[in-house]
Amino acid sequence: MATLVDDSSTPPSYATIFSANPIQCDQSSVFSSRRMKKKCTAVLSRIRDIVLGHDLTPECMLPNILVCAAALGPGAEFFKILLKRNIKGHTALYWVIVNNRLQVFWALHEFTYSYYSPVCKDDLRNACMITSNHAIFSQLALGIRSEDMRFRRFLGCPSDQIQVHTCDESANQFNVVLRIGMFQKRLRATATSDRGDIQLIHEFVAGGHIWWLHFHMPEFAEGLWRVDIGLCWRSHPAACLNAVLVIEAHNRKSGSATPPEALKIPLSLADTKFVALTSGNV
Repeated sequence: MATLVDDSSTPPSYATIFSANPIQCDQSSVFSSRRMKKKCTAVLSRIRDIVLGHDLTPECMLPNILVCAAALGPGAEFFKILLKRNIKGHTALYWVIVNNRLQVFWALHEFTYSYYSPVCKDDLRNACMITSNHAIFSQLALGIRSEDMRFRRFLGCPSDQIQVHTCDESANQFNVVLRIGMFQKRLRATATSDRGDIQLIHEFVAGGHIWWLHFHMPEFAEGLWRVDIGLCWRSHPAACLNAVLVIEAHNRKSGSATPPEALKIPLSLADTKFVALTSGNV
C-alpha cells in the first residue's frame, strides 16, 4: 500500500530561501523625493519673504522669483506652491495684491499659466475686495459668468467693459461705468431661453465691497425688465446704499440733433425696479 506524504507544509530549504530574488528598492527615487521636499520648503520660505517683507524692492524680488522657479525645475511644483494657502492662511498671490506689489504679482502670474484653482480664485477675490482693486479683478476675470459664451460669440458680442472711478474716498462715493454690448438682444435671449429666467449678472469691486448688478426679464410678454443690486457672498456688509442707475442711449434718434435724455433709476439694497424695455432706453 502506497503512503502519500503531503509536503506542502514542509518549509523550503535554507538554500532555496536565499536564492530567491530580493525585493528591489529604488533608493534613488526616495532620496530624490526628499531632496524635492527640501527644495519646496526652501522656495516657499523665500517666496514668503518676497511677498511679506518690506525691505525688498521689485528690482530685487523679480530675479529671486526666477531663481525659485528654476530651483524646482520644469515640473509643476512651483505652480502648486503659488496656488496653495500656505502663507498665513492665504496664497502668495493674495499677499502681493494686498501689499500692492503688482509687478511681483504679474511675475508670479506667469507661472500659473492663467489658471487658478477655486480656492486660489476665492482668495484673489478677497484680496481685490480688501484693496478695492477692480482693475485686477477685471483683468483676471474673477467675476461670475452668467451667459453661455458660445452664444455670445455667435452674436458677435464684444466683451463687456466695467470701469470704477472713485469720486470721494472719504465719503465712500464711486462711479461705475458699464458698457454692455447688445444689451436688449441678450436680455431677450435669456428671457426666452429654455433654461428658465437667466440673468445678466455683472460684478464689480468698489468701496471695499464686491457688488453685483442683475438684469433680467421675469415678465417677457409685458416687455418689462428688472434690475437688482446687492453685495456678493462673503463681501463685507454695507451700512447703506444710495445709488442711481443712469442709462444713456448709445446713439441719437433719427432727425434729432441731441441724444435722448438719460434714464435715471434710484437703487437700494432692499429695492427692485421694473423698467419698460424700449429701444430708446439702452
